[in-house]
Amino acid sequence: MILQVKRIFEQEFQCVSDKFVIIEENVADLSSSTKEFIYHPGVYVFIVSNKIIKVGRHLTNSRKRALEHIHANTRNETFEMKYLPDTPNSKVLLFNVLNPDHYHWVAALEIFLERELNPVIKSKRY
Repeated sequence: MILQVKRIFEQEFQCVSDKFVIIEENVADLSSSTKEFIYHPGVYVFIVSNKIIKVGRHLTNSRKRALEHIHANTRNETFEMKYLPDTPNSKVLLFNVLNPDHYHWVAALEIFLERELNPVIKSKRY
C-alpha cells in the first residue's frame, strides 16, 4: 500500500515532486523521529496494513498535526486512532515540502490524496 500511495503522488504531482520529501515512519516512532524536514508543512497519510486510515495536512508542521490526531483520538464508528501506536504495521507517510514557503502545494496534495485514497476516517471539511 505504501508503494501504491507513493506512485499515486508521483503520477499526479510529478512536475513538482522535487519540492517534496516523503518521510515514512512507524506510528509508534513518529513522536521521537528526528528525520530531516519532519517539522515542515505537509500531508500525512496513516496506513495500517492495506487500509488508508486518515489523510490530512498542516501548513506549518505535519508531524505535529499527525500526532494530535492520535492524542485526540480522532475516530468514527469503525476506527479509533488512539490505538495506532500499538497497532502492528501502522505507518505514517509525510509528504513534506522542502521549503516551507511552498506550503500552498500541501493543500492541493491533501485534497487530491483524500479523494484518491478514500480513507476510513474522512476529513470533515469535504
